[in-house]
Amino acid sequence: MDRFRDKTVLVTGACGTVGAELVRQLAPSAAAHIVCIDNNETELFFQIEHYRATGKVSGHLADIRDREALKLRMRGVDIVLHAAALKHVGLCEDSPAQAIATNIQGTQNVIDAAQKNGVERVIFTSSDKAVNPTNVMGTSKLMGERLMTAAAETTVNGHHIRARNAGTVFASTRFGNVLGSRGSVVPLFRRQIAAG
Repeated sequence: MDRFRDKTVLVTGACGTVGAELVRQLAPSAAAHIVCIDNNETELFFQIEHYRATGKVSGHLADIRDREALKLRMRGVDIVLHAAALKHVGLCEDSPAQAIATNIQGTQNVIDAAQKNGVERVIFTSSDKAVNPTNVMGTSKLMGERLMTAAAETTVNGHHIRARNAGTVFASTRFGNVLGSRGSVVPLFRRQIAAG
C-alpha cells in the first residue's frame, strides 16, 4: 500500500463489492484522502458514516455516465481505481443500452476526466467475462479494456507505442468470480453442492 502514501485516491463504484473492499483496504493505509464515488445513495451514506472517524474518506453521489461530475470530482486526485460497472450478465442482456452507457461510455468518461485533471494513474477493474466474450456484459468490459489500452498508447510516425511518462498511466486488471459478491456463482455452487 506504499504506492498510495500521501496520495488522493478516487474509487468509482465505491459501494459495490470490489469498490467497497478497495475502500476498506485503503482506509487504514497511508493514503492522504479517499474519494468515494457511487450512484447508490443509501450505501454511500452508510459508507461515509462508517469511515467518518478516519477523517480521510469522503463520498460523493455521482454517476460515471456524467462526464462533467467526474471532471469536478477528479480535481486534485492522484490515483483512480475504476470499479463502477453493471456486472450482472442477465440484466446487461436485457438492457444492453444501459450496459454500454455505463461500462463503455462511463469508462471513457473516467479516462477523459483523468486526462483533463492530470491524474497520475487509472486502474480499471475488468472481468474474466471479457475473455472471448459471449454476452453484452463481457463485450462491454472488453471494450472498457480496449479504451484503457488506447488511452495508454500514443502514435508516433504512424506506429502505436506505449506512452510511458507522457501523462496518465492507464491499466486494466481482470477479476474472476469474487467471493462474497452478490451475484457471484460461488453461492449458487454452494447451494447446488449442499442439495446434492
